[in-house]
Amino acid sequence: MLLVRAMASGQFFDVTREVKSDHDNVRDLFARYQSTNDRTMKTAIANTLVREMEIHNDAVDISVYNYYETAGMGDMASQNKAEHMKVREYALKAEATPLSEEYDRALEKAFRVFDDHAQDEEQRQHPLLKKKLSAEDNDKIARSFLKARKTVAPRPRPLTPQMTNVAEKAQELRGRAHSEVGEEPTNRMFVDVKHAHPTI
Repeated sequence: MLLVRAMASGQFFDVTREVKSDHDNVRDLFARYQSTNDRTMKTAIANTLVREMEIHNDAVDISVYNYYETAGMGDMASQNKAEHMKVREYALKAEATPLSEEYDRALEKAFRVFDDHAQDEEQRQHPLLKKKLSAEDNDKIARSFLKARKTVAPRPRPLTPQMTNVAEKAQELRGRAHSEVGEEPTNRMFVDVKHAHPTI
């Protein structure tokens, strides 16, 4: 069932809560992917899983991690972006071999990297970040993240040989809502995610 958090007028958003909602959606989708043998459903879940990882990673990269720099957490932001690139690389490998054993392996690797990174954020990085943020700044970053989720590409974009470091990769692969490469094909099937973000 879709769980929508109702936000009272004037109530502050919490960026760590919004980020964790994405993490939990990805975990739920991967569990659903593993639990079904129905080919049509498996395809739809996989499409949604890749989409949610990509949107989340790009949105965090261009919003939340900018504030890591000002909070003295720049090294963490750089490491996080590098891990996001690993997720994208595995997702691209998966998309190259739809619904095969290779696809399953690549998708699982993408999820494992994503989840290991997500756990580190939740257990180590987020408590540190919240200590450095006022309620107003936390709300500002959360809104920046929620807006960014609407503007990034919903599919992993190809890596190029010219991307020699993480910064170049992040710049090159940053999504755009109507990017020619990143547009979502209309014939792709998807499933609902468990947790929805508030409307801003």
